[in-house]
Amino acid sequence: MLVAEMWASRLLGQIWVTGWADDAAGDTHDPNDVMENQVETFIHYLAGQSSAVALTILRALALVGEDWMRDLATVAARGLAGRGVPEPAWAAHSGTTELIDALSTTDMFGDVEVITLVFRRAAIDHVVVVFVDHASLAGIFKIMVGEMAASNLTTLVTTFGPAGSLSDPISLTAAQARARLDDALDRMLDHGPPEADYLPDAADRDGVAQHGVDDRGSEDDEDDDPAGTWALLRARLDLLPDDALAGTGASDADMIVIGGSDVNGSDLDLDLADDGADRAEAERVVTRFLATDRAKALPDRDVARIWARMAADWALDLGRAAQHYGPLSLGYFLITEVSQHITIGDDDLALLPAVIRAWAHFTADARGLGAIAHQQWDEQLADVLDQFTSAYKEPGAVEHRATCADVIAFRLYETETSSEALFDRLYASAPTLMRGQLDAARLALDPLPPPAAAAAGTVYRVKVLLRGSKPPIWRRLEISSMSTLTDLHTVIQAAFDWNGDHLWVFTTDYGQFGYSSDLGDQDPDSVALAQIATEGTTFRYLFDFGDNLDHNVIVERTLLAAAGTAYPRCVGGRQPDPALYYFDDDDEGRTDAVFDKELINARLARLQT
Repeated sequence: MLVAEMWASRLLGQIWVTGWADDAAGDTHDPNDVMENQVETFIHYLAGQSSAVALTILRALALVGEDWMRDLATVAARGLAGRGVPEPAWAAHSGTTELIDALSTTDMFGDVEVITLVFRRAAIDHVVVVFVDHASLAGIFKIMVGEMAASNLTTLVTTFGPAGSLSDPISLTAAQARARLDDALDRMLDHGPPEADYLPDAADRDGVAQHGVDDRGSEDDEDDDPAGTWALLRARLDLLPDDALAGTGASDADMIVIGGSDVNGSDLDLDLADDGADRAEAERVVTRFLATDRAKALPDRDVARIWARMAADWALDLGRAAQHYGPLSLGYFLITEVSQHITIGDDDLALLPAVIRAWAHFTADARGLGAIAHQQWDEQLADVLDQFTSAYKEPGAVEHRATCADVIAFRLYETETSSEALFDRLYASAPTLMRGQLDAARLALDPLPPPAAAAAGTVYRVKVLLRGSKPPIWRRLEISSMSTLTDLHTVIQAAFDWNGDHLWVFTTDYGQFGYSSDLGDQDPDSVALAQIATEGTTFRYLFDFGDNLDHNVIVERTLLAAAGTAYPRCVGGRQPDPALYYFDDDDEGRTDAVFDKELINARLARLQT
């Protein structure tokens, strides 16, 4: 049965990777939406067949992937079985799968964590070993699956890990294991397939075979690629309790801080830390660093101070301690963040290697990691710094720094005191109920621009995604770019077939727009879409402050209005109207069960001009 699960998991992995390949080629669709569309289409296709092969595939798909994928495959499989299609032999021996052990260990710097789960089914144990990347946003860079004896678990866990130096394994409860891995898996799926040229080579399959893991069904060296095993991991995690505080086991002190779960891609905010506590912590760590002998020996104290503040801020932004660095996390910060978003003069660039060396050794001392950590830094820093130098001078990075709006000059990092930066810090520290009132003040700092002259005669193609919906519920709409935000609210209501009887608000880069004057909302009738968004902009729409129906609104494309075409209109979507998912008394008796573009456009026709 594990062979069937691995086969189905690899199939879903291939579909997932295809979505991201299309994204890299310039397709504007969300890669995960592409995957979900393809999976749904494939399962519906299989459901229409009457062959043993189709039923075998459906039974395998019913074991892995997201819960809605498994449910859809299960229903389709039952339909085929009900028509007399013979079941695969292995399906009769499935049994109950239960977690019997879970261990965690990390490299000494906390950049990589190895979480090993042992499951038992029909008296046979199998292991899922997950390598979690805490150094970047990738989430997971390796998943190994195979049969093994539970007695070999501790030996297996202590075998793996970067630099061959791991902490002693700690036991995790089922809930703790799920809490750690849910976050990591979500980050991996949001970030896309791991890039092999960055990720560390922490283990190989030879080490697994040494310790009794039988990687059933293995055919090549890609069996531990998380693209091919994430779907099996997702199904295993769904067997575990979804409560990070349940049970006993590792203490809160043992738990590794995993930050960055709300950050997509590598465009992290490199402004000063968001709140007063983080700023104070960053300043405290900078002061400690500058007081070390290594820092005192540096030729330019300003460069040392600016670097330390920048590094401390970034770690805190990810939810880590300001001095929480290892070779992998430092390399990630330098290569994907500093090289992309910080302009550094040649003189300062020449001074940075010595500053970074001093900082690295400071972090080892500050965390009490001992002589081995200093040795590891000495062995790996030269490569990290060489990679950074190459990345900084790479033509693509030079072009990005020349065009990106978020670039900061190195020498101005600490002293960045623009009105916008000051406002952002004030806004972040303000109570939620005050933020609407502060939005009005933002206009004095960042006035709302008039619509561009070219906006006349154009339409925006927007994707409206109901956040948190599984499977995703969304509508792709085309609407005049000169429509007001009130117009957009009305269109969204029609697209989802809601009745508009609750409060709502748009949250944009220019503040909040809605009819809740107590919260300081700006007038949505007085602002056009083209004033607050351009192609590529994402903003939020919240409807019903009780049920909190929260949406992302993504402006995917700007198009010329087609002659003879009436707008607004719906051009795509997924899932039926969400009344099926968010019940209330007004929705009783509704029976729509599929996405119906024609029905939506019939509702939108009443709004067309």
